[in-house]
Amino acid sequence: MNRTLRPYNGHEFTEVRHGMSCLGSSATDPYASEREKPLREVYISSFLVCRHPTTRRQFANFIEVTGFKFSRYWDPAGKEFAELLEEGDDLPAIFISWEAAQAYCLWLGSIMRTTVCLPTEAEWEKAARGGDDRLWPWGDEFDPSLCNSAETLGRYPAAFCPVTELAEGASPYGCLHMAGGVWEWCEDFYHPYSHREASFLDPVNLMPSHQRVVKGGSAYCVKEIVRPACRDWTNSFNQGGGDDGFRVCIRTWR
Repeated sequence: MNRTLRPYNGHEFTEVRHGMSCLGSSATDPYASEREKPLREVYISSFLVCRHPTTRRQFANFIEVTGFKFSRYWDPAGKEFAELLEEGDDLPAIFISWEAAQAYCLWLGSIMRTTVCLPTEAEWEKAARGGDDRLWPWGDEFDPSLCNSAETLGRYPAAFCPVTELAEGASPYGCLHMAGGVWEWCEDFYHPYSHREASFLDPVNLMPSHQRVVKGGSAYCVKEIVRPACRDWTNSFNQGGGDDGFRVCIRTWR
């Protein structure tokens, strides 16, 4: 049975139990790039992960309470801020930089009195795949009705859909929108072939670079890109793009 934690700011967490997990892709994956190979088994300690990407309302609450400023899109006095919320409070937050996602985690953790963080790439993959080597969160056959990708672009206004929809495409841990929707930031610095040297226990790449890992693809990406094993990056110091978002996790909690 999944353990529960009293949420704050509308977050709903599910537990990902400790144990072995596949990381990357094997030679039998027809869509795998060299950056994903080889397929490895690693050990991931238990953690809690939010079932949904952080929403625009959740991020707006953070901005309104803290006064944090980093982008014209999230300036409460700006036109873009109002337009983002008018499109839908329960749509995923976008235009999020890695630094802004980190600031949100620190704020949420201070209120919940625990350590809130971005998932590592390995944690993110386990939450999305259930620990095995499936190609998409629901299995090995792509189904455009189960995610928000380029194959279904136009189904939703402004390309994005509410984070509580598409429940049939949830991962084995009940996490939604881990294929398509928005790119999600991870803790790791990005290096092209870091999987090959990843440690066995709770791997995370903290060797500095100008990029951070993003996972999951977005509503503008094709089925090959929205596979959980797919690896990509964005410059962490830039304003996030129009399909960059995040979800939070907890490694130590009370």
